[in-house]
Amino acid sequence: MRSTIEQIERQWDEIYYHGLKDQRKEGLTQLLTHIRALKKKHPEQAGLLIWEAIVLVTRTGVAPDLSALSNLDEARHLLLQAIEIEPKALDGAAYLALGCLYYQAPGWPLSFGDNQKAERYLRKALALNPEGIEANYYFADYLRQTGRLQEALGFFQKAATLPDNPNQPWLSTQLKKEAATALQALVARLQQKPPAQPLP
Repeated sequence: MRSTIEQIERQWDEIYYHGLKDQRKEGLTQLLTHIRALKKKHPEQAGLLIWEAIVLVTRTGVAPDLSALSNLDEARHLLLQAIEIEPKALDGAAYLALGCLYYQAPGWPLSFGDNQKAERYLRKALALNPEGIEANYYFADYLRQTGRLQEALGFFQKAATLPDNPNQPWLSTQLKKEAATALQALVARLQQKPPAQPLP
């Protein structure tokens, strides 16, 4: 099953980062169908549940429609189910994906977005995979989006310098570039002097 999951990782990476833009939805739909067929044969494989959730979310991002919010909720349930089966599956990828969902999804009443839950899941993902590019990048992005710029610096810096994931080279390259750009912007922003106060 490990080789099957690695193949899914490579397929997703190729479709999402290297495929033609107008073909991404179809490619992700085919991959999702493939994963669901595998899941029928192996319903207790946490890795398949995690990748079903990831592909569902990325396909929604590529081609959002009226089912977007229900897709996010379905992905959340898949990830929670994966954690129940095998919490450490794929180096904590379910925690990472959940954390991303919770800080990127709209909050109540539209959806389930919740920064406190996001941070808890993202920290758990980092604890399980401290040398993961994604774990460091998305925790840094969460910190940046919640205004904790100084804390974000170290995680962006680490994400920018970690070795690539051989199963997802396009994702690794993209996140490292984005981390380096974000780091540069944050450093410049933090170095700006506050405006002088007018004399009384």
